[in-house]
Amino acid sequence: MNFFNNSLKERKLLKILGSFDLNKLSSKEINYFKNKKILITGVSGIIGLNLLFFFNTIVEKKKISLKIDGTFNISLFDFVKNYFRKKKFIKFKKIDLAKNKLNNHKSYDLIFHCAGYGQPAKFLKFSSSTYKLNSIAIMNLNRNLKKNGKFIFMSTTEIYSGNNRLCNEKSVGYTTPSHPRSAYIDSKKFGESYLINNDRNFLIYRICLTYGPGAKPNDERILNLLLLRSINNKQIDIYGGMSQVRSNLFIDDAINLIIKTTSRHNREIFNVSNHQMTTIGEMVQIISQISGKKIKRHKNTLKGSPKIIKISNKKILKATNYKISTNLKEGLTKTYEWYSHLIR
Repeated sequence: MNFFNNSLKERKLLKILGSFDLNKLSSKEINYFKNKKILITGVSGIIGLNLLFFFNTIVEKKKISLKIDGTFNISLFDFVKNYFRKKKFIKFKKIDLAKNKLNNHKSYDLIFHCAGYGQPAKFLKFSSSTYKLNSIAIMNLNRNLKKNGKFIFMSTTEIYSGNNRLCNEKSVGYTTPSHPRSAYIDSKKFGESYLINNDRNFLIYRICLTYGPGAKPNDERILNLLLLRSINNKQIDIYGGMSQVRSNLFIDDAINLIIKTTSRHNREIFNVSNHQMTTIGEMVQIISQISGKKIKRHKNTLKGSPKIIKISNKKILKATNYKISTNLKEGLTKTYEWYSHLIR
């Protein structure tokens, strides 16, 4: 990989993002994207950014020809923009899709809609934009899809909130419009409903908490917050206490599952999650081991934070014959390395 004249810090960060392992994908799965024109919204977020680097990897290593438009509203890393500046297959556009339309009528073979507020503190604060990004934006973006194109929507496992049983893709959640997180949960449900009841091709991914390289230094989702505070030796706010249970999936595994199913399936809903459930307390212990620091903490409750959501990933694992390979300690070690280079 060529890094141009970037600093040593930027080269290390690019190397981490560019280390995608293609051995877990078949030639058929990779070649599916040949000659495709692709839109990735929210390319500055962890999923959108890692999708971008996956496509860069198959362009460089497998000589796959494709075109990508990447949109972002919240700032994209400067070193990422600098790296892709001389690459002809990618174009970036800064646009707020909650307020503006993207007018590339019937242009795309694939649209990966990753834009949105994934951090609880953000979607609680920007509830109006959260609604629009998962409703009006989807309706507008869908018009930019070719007749036989496919719309890939990044939804959330939080739609199962209120359901304490093991949730598969047919399960439902139990929240009301007065629920503090209803802007996020209900708008994701609307986006799903719109795609399901439309005659266009789609895939819906209900994604658990993903973590790993590509996360931003101001990302306050629990794993990233714990890592950042441990690096900076600061007090950590544990939202909802130590006994909360989460499904956490390392970003490389999430991208592999998304790519495998995108190339094989249509008009399907998949849970993208880890079968292993972890408490906040267990996360804190692992991060203390990695950082070698004792984490200071006190309880603080973020409105509506679910105590437990149990997610079944049997459908997507059966569909892909994929084995999740990154355990929490390994994934957190890689994320710690990413943040160590990013903020120092």
